[in-house]
Amino acid sequence: MASMGFMLAERLTVAVFLLAALNAPAQGPLKATPSPTVTVQAYRFVGGSEREDSMWSALYGAKSGKLYIGLSTHAEAAHFFEFDPGAEAMHHVADLTAFKGERGEGVRTSGKIHVRMGEDEEGRIHFGDFCEDTGPECVDPASYRGPHWFRYDPGQRKLEILGQINRQWGLLGFVLEPRYRRLYGLAEDGHLYAFDLRRKDTTDLGRVDDWDICRTIFADDEGNVYGSFPIGRIWKYDPKQDRIFDLRSTRLPIDPRTTPRTMSNPLIDRKVYWRVIQWDPLDRVAYGIIVGDSMLFKFDPHDGPEGSVTPIMRLCAERYLKADPSLIPVSTLALTISREHRIYYAPVVSVAFDYAGTSWDVADERSFTAKITGETVPPETALVAYDIATKQRREIGIMRTQDGRRVFGLGGACTGQKDGKIYFVGAVEERDPARVANKIDGRWPFSMALICYTPTKGEMEGGAR
Repeated sequence: MASMGFMLAERLTVAVFLLAALNAPAQGPLKATPSPTVTVQAYRFVGGSEREDSMWSALYGAKSGKLYIGLSTHAEAAHFFEFDPGAEAMHHVADLTAFKGERGEGVRTSGKIHVRMGEDEEGRIHFGDFCEDTGPECVDPASYRGPHWFRYDPGQRKLEILGQINRQWGLLGFVLEPRYRRLYGLAEDGHLYAFDLRRKDTTDLGRVDDWDICRTIFADDEGNVYGSFPIGRIWKYDPKQDRIFDLRSTRLPIDPRTTPRTMSNPLIDRKVYWRVIQWDPLDRVAYGIIVGDSMLFKFDPHDGPEGSVTPIMRLCAERYLKADPSLIPVSTLALTISREHRIYYAPVVSVAFDYAGTSWDVADERSFTAKITGETVPPETALVAYDIATKQRREIGIMRTQDGRRVFGLGGACTGQKDGKIYFVGAVEERDPARVANKIDGRWPFSMALICYTPTKGEMEGGAR
């Protein structure tokens, strides 16, 4: 009977969402209407290779007010930085390939920090690394010596390795859980790993997914850890039971009109789970974004035996709100909750952005996008805000730096814990040929930058419900 009840609840949830989607206003073609711009401040990364060309999730605002950032370099190294907003000073902490003794050894290297860091009670910063495809194809992938747990002490400016995670598979998701004093990492092999900060040992807790794993995980205020997997599902690790299980009756709001429909990009691809999610200690819920259409949702893990999910509204760029939802670019990892209890999110405006990735079910995404928009356009970024109290959203504008450069795409976001400013990291148009890190689609030169936006009192005026 209990199983039948769960099945009925699941079907009702899906039916309600499908009914809402099918009864939504008619979706017309995409109309690229002019958008306002918003000026942001850009800070350069100095001290590393200055050829870092990508970033995913790895931005954290510490209690001290400082920011910690991980940049990635395909075929080279991950770089770890510290930024002091008060002094506007960028400090390069470490080149992980050099730090781990991998450079010059003819092995695959630690080219990425793909996780948002965590902070312990002493203000020390924790994270994990991974290799993925870093290194020339002629170098044996099995030569990679494995990913590790790291800890950085800002007071001593000391970076150390706490232990090895596994033999081969690095982290894409990470959270520091203070109640049980553990680091949790979701690795490329679909397993959840835990590092006990007291015992200093790593445990493989088991497999949570066997396809393209989600990019962010979170812990609630009771010490439970959650992640997402296809299609619209949620898994949970309960430390009291020391058990991982799939939530049976709780589903994410997946709009069937946005899912892939080709054999080359099947239904179980990453459009059908959450892209980024963040725990909100004020409401005791998590707010997340669906990959396929940037739908903002609320997940309350304490509502009933398996929690509840509530779709809120899409935080995609304004031009997509009344268009065919299948045209919405894949969501980004750039989401944060401000101290004014607003959600800030940075979606791309014209085309999906993953530094060089694609999301359309077509062979040539740029050519296809040009046909839709009538022009060849770079993947620019908008700033969208959602006020949790008033339930209003507003596209504040298309980002431009103080010197007028375009912001192409952002891979992470955080809120400054002392200054309350909103920070992003990603690719910014580069006009100096000597500083170009890479080119998007071989056409638009960029370098990586730290982006800062200062919230204003009137920024939500004119926001839509």
